[in-house]
Amino acid sequence: MGASAFALQDGPAASNSPLVRTQSGVATYQQDFFTNYAPVTALDMVSRVPGFGLSNGDTSRRGLGDSFGNLLINGRRPSNKSLSLQTVLQRIPADDVAHVELIQEALPQYDMRGHSRLVNVVLREGAGQSGSWDARLQVSDSGRLGPRLIASYTTPVGPTEMTFGLDTGMSGNRVERQTADHDAADIALRRGHDNDQRQYEEFAPSWSMNWDIDDSSRLRVDARANIWTWHRVRFAEFNAVSGSTLTPDRLEHNETENHGSLYSGTLSYQRDLGEQLSSETLLLATRERYEDGPEAYETYDPLTGFIGAQIVDYSGETEETAFRQTLSWDPNEQHSLEIGGEHALNARDTDFAIAIDDGTTVTMLDLPVSSTRVEESRSELFANHVWQINDQYSLESGLRYEFSEITQTGDAQQTRSFTYPKPSITLNYRSDDRNRFRFSGRRDVAQLEFGKFASSVDVQDGNSTLGNPDYVPQRTWTLEGEWERRFGDEGSFSLQIGYDWVEDLDGWVSITTPSGVFDAPGNIGDGTNLRVTGNMTTPLDSLGLNNAVLDVFLEWYNTNVEDPLTGEDRHWSGYREWELRLDFRQTFPQSQMAWGWDYFWLSNGEVFRAREYQVHDNTDGDLYIYVETTRFFGVTLRAQVDGVFNDGDERRRVFYDGSRADGIIDSIDYRNWSMGRTFQISARSTF
Repeated sequence: MGASAFALQDGPAASNSPLVRTQSGVATYQQDFFTNYAPVTALDMVSRVPGFGLSNGDTSRRGLGDSFGNLLINGRRPSNKSLSLQTVLQRIPADDVAHVELIQEALPQYDMRGHSRLVNVVLREGAGQSGSWDARLQVSDSGRLGPRLIASYTTPVGPTEMTFGLDTGMSGNRVERQTADHDAADIALRRGHDNDQRQYEEFAPSWSMNWDIDDSSRLRVDARANIWTWHRVRFAEFNAVSGSTLTPDRLEHNETENHGSLYSGTLSYQRDLGEQLSSETLLLATRERYEDGPEAYETYDPLTGFIGAQIVDYSGETEETAFRQTLSWDPNEQHSLEIGGEHALNARDTDFAIAIDDGTTVTMLDLPVSSTRVEESRSELFANHVWQINDQYSLESGLRYEFSEITQTGDAQQTRSFTYPKPSITLNYRSDDRNRFRFSGRRDVAQLEFGKFASSVDVQDGNSTLGNPDYVPQRTWTLEGEWERRFGDEGSFSLQIGYDWVEDLDGWVSITTPSGVFDAPGNIGDGTNLRVTGNMTTPLDSLGLNNAVLDVFLEWYNTNVEDPLTGEDRHWSGYREWELRLDFRQTFPQSQMAWGWDYFWLSNGEVFRAREYQVHDNTDGDLYIYVETTRFFGVTLRAQVDGVFNDGDERRRVFYDGSRADGIIDSIDYRNWSMGRTFQISARSTF
C-alpha cells in the first residue's frame, strides 16, 4: 500500500502548487483543481474540497442562533432557514466560480459562528444571467416511476439580482415487512407479511432577491413554499404457527392520505457603519400545517370477514417568528467582536383522536394530552470574540444567555420559565501549514421538542406515547480536541476526541394514568459520552487508481447512563456505537467518464422503554453505485442503483409483563423492513 493512500507522511506542505495556495490558515483552490471532477455546479466543487463537509447548522432548532452554516459566498453568509446551503450552491454554475477558499481556523476577518472550518466560494465578476436544471427518473422496487425536476434561473432586474427556483416531483416506494410474534420462551406463534405501497408528491417553489442598495448596505430576501401529499395503501396477512403448520389467522388493511403545506421567508439587511463597524438584521417567519387521516386500521378474519378497526385522526400547525440583531466591530487585524440579541415566538397546535369501530358502533378513546397547544417565548443575548494572537495561535470565545417561557394549554396546562448561560471557548494552534490543533469547551442546552408535549399512537407498531408537560431540556458540558493534518493537494486527515457530561438526559419514563401505564419522553438522569471521530480524504494514485479519491468517516460513541428502572449502567437509548461512511470517486478526463460508490453502515442500536426493550440492526449497510458521463452536449448523465446490499433493517422487540426492571418477558417481536433497490437515471446542466 502506497504512503499517499493511507499513511500520513512528511511531504510537501499543504501546498503552494499552481492549483492550491496556502497562507495564514486559508487554502485557496483554483478552478483548475476541480477540472478532473467535471463539476456542473458550485455544489460539486465544494463537495470535493479535501477534509470539508458542508453543514447547514442546526436548522431543527427554533430561532436563528444555531442555524448558521459553514458556507460563505464572496465572504458573506447566504444561508438561513428558508433555503438550504445545498440549494444555494446548486444554483451557481461551476463556470461562475473564480476559486474556493477553505478557512481552516478562527480568523477575525471571517464569521466562524462556532464552526471549525468554513468554505468561501468566490464568484467571478460579471456572472450575469445563469440557470441550472436537474431532471431525474427513479424506478422503485415496486416498479413505479418517480420523476423529479430541480431548476433555477438567476437574472439581474434593475439594481437587484433575482433567483427563481422550483423543486417538484413524486416517488412511489414500497415497503415490505416480514414479522414474527414469539412467546416468552421465544417460540414462534405468528408470522406476517405486509406490503406497504406509498406515493409522495411535492411542489416547492422558491424566490430570492439580492439588492446592493449602495456601497455600504445590502438586502437579501428568501421565500420558499412546500406543498405535499403523501398517500399509503397497506395490506398484511398473518398466519398462526404450530410446529411446521401455518394457519391463516387475520388480515389487515389501512389506507391514508397525509397532506400539508409550509411557507417560510427570511429577510437579511446588512449595513456597514464605517470601516470597522457593521450591523446585520435578520427576520424569519415560518408557518406549517399538516393533516393525517382519518385512517382506519382494519382487521379481518380470513373466514368471517370484518372484525374491527382503530381509526386515527391527527392534525397540527406550527408557527415560528424570529428577530435577530447583530453588531460587529473589527478594531484591527487581530480582533473581531460581535454582540447582539435575538427574540423568537414559537407555537405548535396538536390534535389527536383515536376511536374503535367494532362493526356496530364507533367509540372514542380518551388518551391524555391528545389536544394541546404549546407556546414558547425565547430571548437570547450573545457576544463572540476572535483574537488572532500571532501567526500560530488564535482564540475564539463566546457567551450566550437564554431566557425562555413555555406555556402549555389544552388537555395539560402549565407555564414554566428557564434561564441558561451557554459559554464557549476554542483555542487554535497551527504548528505549520500541514498540522493544526483545536481545543474547545462549551455548554449547550438542547431544544425542547414541542412534539414531546403531546400524545401519539402508532397503531401498526402497537406503541402509545404519552405527552409529558414536565420534561426539561438536557444540558451538556463538552470538552473537545482535534488534530488535522493535510498532505499534498488532495489529502487530509483529522482525529477528534470529545467528552460530554449531560444533565437530565432525554429518554423514556413511565407515567401512570387512570387509562393505564404509558411510555413518555422524559429526563432519566445524568449521563456521559466519550466519542472519537476520524475523517480522511486521500488520493489513490499509489494503488494504481489514477484520479481516484476516497473519503472515510468513522465515529465511535461510548455512552453511559444509570438506568432509572434497573439501577444498572447502560448505553443511551437510540445511539449507535459505530458509524462508518465511505465515498469513492474516480474520473477519466479523456473519455469524460466517472464512476463511484458510497457506503454507509451503523452498528446495532438499543432502545430502552418502560415496558419494552428494542435492538435495531441495519444488517449489511447501504451501498449505492453510479456511473456518469459529460460527453454529450455538456450535460452530465448519470445512472445509479441504491440499496445494493438491501437485506432490510432488522428489529427485535422484547415486551415485559409489567416493568422492564422486573425482567419478566411477556412476548418477543421480530421485524425485517425493506424498501428494496431503487434505480435512477438523471441529467443535469447549467446555462
